[in-house]
Amino acid sequence: MKQPKISYYKMSAHIVMLVAVSVLLGIVVAYGIWLALAVVIPLMAVVIKRMFFIYTTTLKQLNFIFEAVKSDDSSFRFSEDPEKTKNAFLNYSLNRIKEVMDHQKEQIKQREKNFELIMECANIGIMILRPSGIVVQTNTKATKIFGIERITHVEKLQQLSPSLVNVLYNIQPGEQKTAHYNTEAGETFLVLTCAATVMNNKSQKIITVNNINNELYNKEVQAWEKLTCILTHEIMNSLAPIASISTSLTTIQHDDEKLKQGLTTIHSTSDRLMKFVASFRKLEKMPRPQKAPIVLADIVEQTLKIVDTKSIKTVVHLNPLDIMIYADHSQIMQVMINLVKNAVEACISSDIVSKSNAIEIQSYIAETEQVIIEISNTGNAIPHSDVENIFTPFFTTKEDGSGVGLSISRQIIHSHGGSLVLANNKNGNVLFRITLE
Repeated sequence: MKQPKISYYKMSAHIVMLVAVSVLLGIVVAYGIWLALAVVIPLMAVVIKRMFFIYTTTLKQLNFIFEAVKSDDSSFRFSEDPEKTKNAFLNYSLNRIKEVMDHQKEQIKQREKNFELIMECANIGIMILRPSGIVVQTNTKATKIFGIERITHVEKLQQLSPSLVNVLYNIQPGEQKTAHYNTEAGETFLVLTCAATVMNNKSQKIITVNNINNELYNKEVQAWEKLTCILTHEIMNSLAPIASISTSLTTIQHDDEKLKQGLTTIHSTSDRLMKFVASFRKLEKMPRPQKAPIVLADIVEQTLKIVDTKSIKTVVHLNPLDIMIYADHSQIMQVMINLVKNAVEACISSDIVSKSNAIEIQSYIAETEQVIIEISNTGNAIPHSDVENIFTPFFTTKEDGSGVGLSISRQIIHSHGGSLVLANNKNGNVLFRITLE
């Protein structure tokens, strides 16, 4: 509808009347015509009342709009026809306010729909929780992961796993945690991440839930394929000469020298196979860590006494010097010996001039309060084709290597709740990093 003109008539008339009555009152008082007050004062009261009526009517209309919006009622509309109302322009303005509010509400609803669509299209489970455990919203993927049609509170997941409920209560923004539970379909492993938000002045957590069973299964299959390949290769390499020589020995008659050579070869090959099996058993029977407070400087000092580093320049930087870790002394010693020994061997076999060869051991405390230990060397970079296999059991590029050193080291650090990674791999700077909680 066309915007009506602003009507000043009503207000102007009341102002003129108020001025006139005020002048009349002044004349009455000035000339002492006290009987006229009986007429003037009620007249002034009527004018003032009419002006207050206009003011209160406007306030009531505004309040009506706010109450209607609060109760989500948008069916009202004020008349804007000047022939039907004296407040046409006011009503027009109030209707415009209502239309703006309706438009904003529609946009909010549209954004909520878009958010719901995004949640539904996501390939991971999404939950929005309040600190009390009330589940504000979930997507279909989350309900499928948990196998529950509707989740209104995290306590509803107690039947799946109390530890999962504990994670949902305690996970903080920026954290990533794991959880698992058993069902009739088998064991389910989850990775949960958290972010914080505020809606309607209430703090909420947005938690993503990812089922990593397939990823774990694929990793497990790959690990078994690598292990099977290595085992097959190692065993066949050992059994082939034994079978060949033992067959030849059955045809030899009264040749003691050849018999001796054959038995010697069989013995050495069998011995190598026994050592391989012993290495495998060492991997399989890794004891649980017996943790206790340890001064890292003592571990480094003992390691350098055991590993011969005299021909290689060794630099140690521990910051702070009295840094302590909570770990199994013998197992951490084994890891340090493996890494330092590998660093020394890398320097010795390096193409770089021997005078510049060096290994460095340094430690520091990260911003996350984790203890970082780094062992680096100035040797050649590990070939790219070998990098993905260096932590694979029995993989080795050394002629006399067992291939279990790095694998056992990573397993030990993992059992301590930490990680061991190849953090840098360049000529002149090969660095392994240990992270401990």
